[in-house]
Amino acid sequence: MNLTFRKLAGVPALGIAFFWRLSLDAGSPAFVFDHFIPELFFDYLYIESGDVQCVQQGRTFHLPRQSLKTLFTRPVEFIYSVPLVMYGVRLKLGFTESFSVEMKANDFLEQAWVEGEAGDLETFKQQVMNHLETKRQERFPYPLFSAGLDESGWLVNFSARHKRRLYQAAFDLSRKELLNIRNLQAFLEQVCDFSSQNPRIIQHMAPDVYYDQPHLNHAFKKMTGRSPVDYFETVSILQDNLMSASYNEI
Repeated sequence: MNLTFRKLAGVPALGIAFFWRLSLDAGSPAFVFDHFIPELFFDYLYIESGDVQCVQQGRTFHLPRQSLKTLFTRPVEFIYSVPLVMYGVRLKLGFTESFSVEMKANDFLEQAWVEGEAGDLETFKQQVMNHLETKRQERFPYPLFSAGLDESGWLVNFSARHKRRLYQAAFDLSRKELLNIRNLQAFLEQVCDFSSQNPRIIQHMAPDVYYDQPHLNHAFKKMTGRSPVDYFETVSILQDNLMSASYNEI
């Protein structure tokens, strides 16, 4: 199977980490399975050709041609109809502070950021930037976080009840759920070779992230649907490349 993944630099002011294009071609029509786990990124997906089905908690459905993948707390499977050409935008947590939409976690929100065909990655990038700039609307007077998941000086002074409302409005998740995702990704950062040309997991553990092996196994399986060993052997096409680009940038 021929796989091509390209990316372009993002726009920090708009909460954009980077833009990307994925193409898959097996020489003849085929189906390719892809496993996704929770990350602290939103992903806008634009399917130019081919088809993408999503398997989520036993339910299978076709993704819209354009959709926004919100924050997930559980795994999701993609089934690609190959040949496939898909564009996307990886969006940081701060993106939701200036994008006015009712967030719903563990979901794909149908969107219309691109008119007609994407054309190429540069054209796609320009179309997305134009759309987001015209739709930009500050939802909060100040940023929610100062760095990572550290609450900003503005957010930290609110009551626990009001904070829950703000987290719900911005992410449809609690702070605890965000921290669980961060812990999962912190573990993977330490065991993944993200500098590799073919980014995959290397075989060693990072016990300082979780207090013991049973704790790691339970938390990992709850969020990924697999044990760490099983996950390390799982083929992930798009997310491996997205994670590689994300952590290399960081």
